[in-house]
Amino acid sequence: MLLKMSGKARTDDTDLVRRIRAGDAEALRLVVERYQERIFALIHGIVRDAHEVEDVAQEVFLKVFTRIEAFDGRSQFFTWLYRVAVNAAKDHVKKRVRRPAAPLEEADALPGGAEGPDAGAARGETARLVRAAIDELPVRYREVLALRELEGLSYDEVAQVLGISIGTVESRLHRARARLKRKLTKAREAS
Repeated sequence: MLLKMSGKARTDDTDLVRRIRAGDAEALRLVVERYQERIFALIHGIVRDAHEVEDVAQEVFLKVFTRIEAFDGRSQFFTWLYRVAVNAAKDHVKKRVRRPAAPLEEADALPGGAEGPDAGAARGETARLVRAAIDELPVRYREVLALRELEGLSYDEVAQVLGISIGTVESRLHRARARLKRKLTKAREAS
């Protein structure tokens, strides 16, 4: 979940940006350390293949280092970083050859509880159906779902990251959720 940045954290980001502009690789390491978990989760929400997330994330942080001059300071640094990550993930999805997403590993998706094996199997099947339904969504819907539902960004923050209006964010979220509901209903009826 995205935490609101305190004034000190923003100052730290400002200092890190200044240092990266000066070619300080240690400053980039600190940015990676600070944001990597959120960037990985965001990219995974769009790319949907756990095996490709690290490659895209490395590309994102390389772009931060080589293209830091593109950050003009009109937005918060994390907003710009998220925009870089979303664009890299979208580009990756466009470039890759259409192939099925990596299989969802039940242990990673839903931790086991004290229920019996039937409950675990049902959870695994539900997770598989949800994953398949999300994978079928167009990228524009996956990205708003990832930013809003996985990262917990506000509608305004999602709009800033994607460079779209709040109304477009609301519309895409509504359509994404409606499509997911239809796909999951059809999948459950078929099984």
